[in-house]
Amino acid sequence: MGLKRNKRRPVQSGSPPDVDRSNRHSLPEHSAPSGRGFLNASLVLAAAVGLSWFFFPKLWGGGGLIGGDTYTYYFPQKVVLQDALRDGRLPLWNSVVSLGYPQLAESQTGALSPLNIALYRFFDVNTAYNASHLLHYIAAYVFTWLLARRFGIGAVGSHLAALSFVYGWFPARACLEWAIIGGAFFPAIVWCVESYLQSGKVRWLAIASVALAAFLTTGHFNLAFITLLVSTLLVALRLTWATDGLADRVRIARWPSAAKAATAVVLGFLLAAPQLIPSAELKSASQREGGGFNQAYGNIPLWYLTQPLWPTLWFAPDINPDENLFNSNRIEAHLYFGVIPFYLAVAALFWRTEGRRDRRIAILVLAGLGGVVLATGWPMPVLRLVPGFGYFAGPGRYGMMTALAVGVVAGRVLDRLLQLSSIRVFWPILTAVVFTVTTFDLSYVHDCVTYLTFVNRAPISIRHESPVGRLLRSIETPVRVFAPGPNLPSIMGVNCVPEYLGIGPKQYYDKRLAIPRYSQEDETPELRQSLIRWLQQAGATHILAQSALVEADWPVSPATVVRDPFLNAAWGRGGEPLYLYSLQGSRAHAFLEGQVDGQGVMIREERPEAISLEVDSDRDGRVVLLDLLFPGWQVTVDGQPVDPELFEEVYRSVRVPAGKHVVEWSYSPGSFRLGLIVFAFAATALLVWLFIEARQQTTAVRTDELPQHR
Repeated sequence: MGLKRNKRRPVQSGSPPDVDRSNRHSLPEHSAPSGRGFLNASLVLAAAVGLSWFFFPKLWGGGGLIGGDTYTYYFPQKVVLQDALRDGRLPLWNSVVSLGYPQLAESQTGALSPLNIALYRFFDVNTAYNASHLLHYIAAYVFTWLLARRFGIGAVGSHLAALSFVYGWFPARACLEWAIIGGAFFPAIVWCVESYLQSGKVRWLAIASVALAAFLTTGHFNLAFITLLVSTLLVALRLTWATDGLADRVRIARWPSAAKAATAVVLGFLLAAPQLIPSAELKSASQREGGGFNQAYGNIPLWYLTQPLWPTLWFAPDINPDENLFNSNRIEAHLYFGVIPFYLAVAALFWRTEGRRDRRIAILVLAGLGGVVLATGWPMPVLRLVPGFGYFAGPGRYGMMTALAVGVVAGRVLDRLLQLSSIRVFWPILTAVVFTVTTFDLSYVHDCVTYLTFVNRAPISIRHESPVGRLLRSIETPVRVFAPGPNLPSIMGVNCVPEYLGIGPKQYYDKRLAIPRYSQEDETPELRQSLIRWLQQAGATHILAQSALVEADWPVSPATVVRDPFLNAAWGRGGEPLYLYSLQGSRAHAFLEGQVDGQGVMIREERPEAISLEVDSDRDGRVVLLDLLFPGWQVTVDGQPVDPELFEEVYRSVRVPAGKHVVEWSYSPGSFRLGLIVFAFAATALLVWLFIEARQQTTAVRTDELPQHR
């Protein structure tokens, strides 16, 4: 009996690496030889780090960014977060923005995010922000590559999928911190779900559950909702339609497998309860209660869906799409994949293959098509009534589903191209051209679309050098500054108005109670007087202006003229002077009702979540504190709990008898304590679930190893 000749052709040395024809329907967890696995891991990490450096070199060099919401929203919150962490507490309440707000509940601080806690505890704000930004880009690339591999895409094609998805959709949104955070968790969770379906191992669902909880603690729930949409679609269709590659234990127990996936989602939400329950409490008392906002804002108009056709069609220094995007802006409406990935994905529609198509990738295509439809905003009048869809504005964000689908399909087509006999020998050249052109293509579009300016020295790194900040902090009595650029002056460590919040207490949006807002061009004597009255009633002490006020029109003292390097850099206004005025006629920060000058009330101690007052009154009455009364604030008089009262529909007050008393306010939200209890229950349940599954698996293995008797 002779040896049979192996008729398979040997692999050519010039063949593209790791295009797994044998891996059409599933990717075993340890399919690659250890040497190749290490090489792939090294290449993926090198590509992820290298691309983050190419797109954001100044962040790697310790610089920073200006524009968008960075200095009006994210940095003010991050400064408060850092101060709290270094004091050994959590930032439950923000006392330096307007009348205050529940910062942890507002959520986008990400105060419970493990990564944020580590970064902002040990690094300065700018370094921590840059590190978070870059680490999430690196993670997004790695997890997208892993997801594409799990869907059967070769190593080279998976790199294209990651490049197109991560650097096509997210850099334009770099002014929105939450975008790339979602860009990392989205592919990670979908990868875990598909890994469970292919292996049947519950540990993948446990990882997905923890990842979902971590995602939710970062504080922006819209992309988490989109992640759950895709994951739900994947589980439903994989168990019923695209069943190739399912693990045997999943295939024979489809309903229990679906129930396990649902359990993982529920546990993820319960693990995030310390964030979700306070956020739900804030939403119930916010401007978003009842859906009173425009869910269709931030859509992609149908005509703007032409942007993937060619990079210069809408992206050029002399083109401003914002002029035509009436119910959106060029950031929310951005949907670009790179011209090569886009046309590769289009080619997939016409490329006939042997046998039936891989239905797993078809699921992503269905999700991508659904993402385009949702991104137009057309379904929102109906979907706004559906739980989840009605909670968020910015339907253009559903384009993230489309971006992932295009990237994965493009990677699949590239793999097939590289296997053609006429191209195979040239695969290194073709691969280099595709990746080089796509990288520069996406970089060009990013530069055209972004609202950001990247600088070598971040303004926030010199915030302690602010002369305005030093002057205001030297004042012994409470300070409240009216200034342009909402929130930004609070970075100096002083209270400022007005506020800018993603979700905030409804008093800030009630036109009867909120600060009057108008542009300088629209100012009239009536509007100016209404603003002055509001400032005086709210206890504002100073006005900071970028140009001199007409002092005859304002009850102010003569201006102190200051050139502030921090504020000017953050506002991008060079070395121009700022004008600081003391506002006359304002009520004291704390006062006895009827004595607005503050006589008889002294502030003993003030911290973000607590304030102590000494009161000396010759009659019974109310002590008023010009800060927001919100659920969770408690008050004692001489150590005895009493009921707080709402003053003028906004402020805190409490009744005290005549004489000398100590009034102490403290913020201790029951919603957060309840969240901690739920978290402890969920963590225990997850560990018990894993233990039970491990025992069952061990028992099944031992049973299989028993000798079979007939």
